[in-house]
Amino acid sequence: MAHLDIDYPSQDQTITSATYTIRVGAPENLASMEISIDRGPWKPARRACGYWWFDWAGYSGGEHVIVARGQQRDGSPSDPRRAAASSRSAEPKAKPPPRIELG
Repeated sequence: MAHLDIDYPSQDQTITSATYTIRVGAPENLASMEISIDRGPWKPARRACGYWWFDWAGYSGGEHVIVARGQQRDGSPSDPRRAAASSRSAEPKAKPPPRIELG
């Protein structure tokens, strides 16, 4: 079985942005990679620059479990890899007070 490493987020990392890109390290002979978050549906990741990437958005604040799984070119599965991360809602920037001109 192929060994996977969820590089980002690191275990127990707190994510504070509105979007996040998950990075998974895997052997070159991996044909496909999927990510599941909080036991949700499996979604495909993309391969680029020697890693597998998954763009994550629309998540709520709190604890999350990320699971990556892959399939090798010969059809055999990889060993699933889990990571835990927490997120906080990205705080919107405060708008400056309106400008009043007297005149």
